[in-house]
Amino acid sequence: MTTKPLCVMVTGRPGSGKTTLARMLGERLWLPVISRDALKEGYVATFGVSHAQLPPETNAVVSRVFFELVQQTLSGKVSVIIEAAFQHHVWAPEIPRIRELAEALLVVCVVDAEIAAQRRLERGLARPEWEHYHGDASPGEYVIPHFDVPTLHVATQEGYSPSLEVLVDSIRARRYVRSN
Repeated sequence: MTTKPLCVMVTGRPGSGKTTLARMLGERLWLPVISRDALKEGYVATFGVSHAQLPPETNAVVSRVFFELVQQTLSGKVSVIIEAAFQHHVWAPEIPRIRELAEALLVVCVVDAEIAAQRRLERGLARPEWEHYHGDASPGEYVIPHFDVPTLHVATQEGYSPSLEVLVDSIRARRYVRSN
């Protein structure tokens, strides 16, 4: 039997709600969640200095570790949800290997840029240590990844559309409705 694991890739602009959605999907689907931001926080904690004091290649190092961990997990036949605010050019070199190892599904969290910015501001006020671990760089323009894999766009302005229940049911049944 050559069953491939499932790899649900949750992405979106910073402040789009991807981390929250990934965690909720992980709980409901009984899947582990690998978060690039969580790995970055561990990396920063290792050195005991703020993100701003680390070498400029820090983000590249953490991204490499993230994708290596994803590949190792999928190679072990473990289905997983992965989450990061990656743009197309960052995901593009990794998608062929992920597709080779797993049944891939891309979930893109979509929200208005102003709402995302407000959410980032609120997060910073609620968790002042965020800047220590992630820096204060503006996210800039977000370019949504687009690949030849089933893709679901989820509006996250007020709750989820489609609803969390619909997302979970469609992932469980592997009935993906392509949306663009």
